[in-house]
Amino acid sequence: MRKKRLETAIFLGVAILTVPAFFILLRAENEITLEPISQVIEKYTAGSSGFCSEDVEFSSKEDEQFCAQEPKITEAKGVEVDLTLNKALLYDGGKLVKVLPLYYQAPEDKWFQTPTGYFQVGVKREKHLSSLFPVTMPYAIQLYEDFFIHGVPYHADGTLVNSTFTGGCLRFKDGVAKEIYDFVKTGDQMVVYKSLGGIEIKAGFQAPVDWDKAWIRQRFLAPYRQFHRFGGDRDNLALDYYQHAGVDLAPLSPDKELRAYAVLEGQIAKIQLNNGQDHGLGNTVIIEHQIKGEKVYSLYAHLASIREDLKRGDSIHQGEVIGVAGNSGYGCDNFWRIGRDGCDSPSPADIHLHFEVKMKPVLENPEGGEACENPDGGNRLCYGYAPDYPQKYGYINPLEFITEKRE
Repeated sequence: MRKKRLETAIFLGVAILTVPAFFILLRAENEITLEPISQVIEKYTAGSSGFCSEDVEFSSKEDEQFCAQEPKITEAKGVEVDLTLNKALLYDGGKLVKVLPLYYQAPEDKWFQTPTGYFQVGVKREKHLSSLFPVTMPYAIQLYEDFFIHGVPYHADGTLVNSTFTGGCLRFKDGVAKEIYDFVKTGDQMVVYKSLGGIEIKAGFQAPVDWDKAWIRQRFLAPYRQFHRFGGDRDNLALDYYQHAGVDLAPLSPDKELRAYAVLEGQIAKIQLNNGQDHGLGNTVIIEHQIKGEKVYSLYAHLASIREDLKRGDSIHQGEVIGVAGNSGYGCDNFWRIGRDGCDSPSPADIHLHFEVKMKPVLENPEGGEACENPDGGNRLCYGYAPDYPQKYGYINPLEFITEKRE
């Protein structure tokens, strides 16, 4: 369906239905201000159609909302996949050119769920024989390690796979998969994420960041390839992967400040500065909470700054500002780009809050001791990741902790 000129009511989506006829509510700092709709429309439509190209193609009417959404890709061309809305967004020249429907994704809360974050397209094969299952995946695009984007798999006799199990790959209908396959080339950027629309915070809790200003860059349990020992070995492949022990919340606009808030009232249990002894977590605050007589701890890491007056032992109220989300770690202010340039290769796309909920006020895994392996042998404590379900090592799913259960 070809995009037509955006009408006011369509462009602003549900926002226009929930505020007075001529204003949109916008949160600035700690107060609510009013901005005329005409100014909002002008911001996105003056001389263009927001972040969409003039001839953008949508899969449904609801896709028009993406014209007001700043791209998450940091290059002129690439693909985003929103796992909340089940959409693939194709960008070229910095503009959205096509929105396509995702057919099926792996269930969450399993080790083989689709990895999230920033990736580059790997190998491409029109017919790719899976190394784990006796099926062929049409129009296969390597997303990350053993995870692919592809069409509907089929058996050697040509019979289509009717199971919904994907092993963490993203399945599109063949025609859609071919469109993505033809659009990207090896090396192009891909971003897989979850948006926060419709995810409600539990009564009595505060979101760790402003929900309307953030997206999930990396979710809880997201797989990270730590070793390459069991390639093609379906029974042992999970041993090569570690799982993310928190959730990474990134700002919708990387040049806008994203504050971190205490999710519940409590007491400051630990403040770790970005001094090289932070084990990659950078500026970090841990808060102790009492819930039904039990102690539980929330952790806020990679902060650009910590509120100057905070100190260990202080009481803190729910919703109080802790600091500002950043990309600190290992003594660097932009640790994601540590390499030949040391700390001198910053990227706005690296800014995020790493948020954990755990059973002890520690940077590492609360339980299980030295559970993580060193690449050169021996074991160590785990920081930010765990070799199996993080719940086995004293972590709690942070979104289950603060949000309402979703069907």
